[in-house]
Amino acid sequence: MISRFFSQSWLYAKAANAGLGLTEFFAYRAGISITTLILYVLIARYTQGDVDLTRWVMGNAFALCVYECIFGMGGYFNAERFNGRLRSIIASPTSKLVVIMSSSVPSVIIAFLTVTGAFLIGGLIFGVPFANLNIPMFAISITTAAFACVGLGLLFGAFALLTDSMYLILNALATLIMIFSGANFPVSQLPIFAQYIANAFPLFRSVAAGNLAMGGSFTPEFARLILGEAALGAIYFAAALALIKIIERTAIKKATLEMF
Repeated sequence: MISRFFSQSWLYAKAANAGLGLTEFFAYRAGISITTLILYVLIARYTQGDVDLTRWVMGNAFALCVYECIFGMGGYFNAERFNGRLRSIIASPTSKLVVIMSSSVPSVIIAFLTVTGAFLIGGLIFGVPFANLNIPMFAISITTAAFACVGLGLLFGAFALLTDSMYLILNALATLIMIFSGANFPVSQLPIFAQYIANAFPLFRSVAAGNLAMGGSFTPEFARLILGEAALGAIYFAAALALIKIIERTAIKKATLEMF
């Protein structure tokens, strides 16, 4: 079962990137990620003046999870419809949790590598003091951020069965996550009610945890942030599975997978 789980993950990763060669894959992933990070950090430099840019490099590196996990898993059902597998997935007696989790593994791995690579390159460009970085804390923060983003992406991805405006929804969601993540400005600058809303979005806690990894050691505050982000991701996954179950039952009753 474990071997089948990871073989399904590998097949999904190959299908999702079938149009890219190895060189094109790295150029696409690395090129867009690094230039996006550099753009936002340069904006911070020219608006904030001569300040330590570590927080902006860290935050915008974590924000790259949005592009891989939110859009990657958000387009999951659209991709399966295109590949002709959607009916099999919905009708299959196999646990949807197993199918979903196997499909999410490549997104988490790619997001981890993308965030790490962009942070290292961006850090070299903007003078981040890597000597102070707590690597285990940093790795845990990225993994948790990717997990939460995958869960939210999958939750909204299920709406692809309810509407044909999926990518409009995903773009709006990505913008909201960027606003509430604290990647480019402190969430404390937002109105009080918006600060409470930020707790319902991924990256808010993991970006803060990543900043604690700079020169820090494991603390109760770091554990609180990571556990909170992991719990949020689990809630997203549970909500996604519940929504998929509802759609599955409706599809059986109406004999259609599209509700729009």
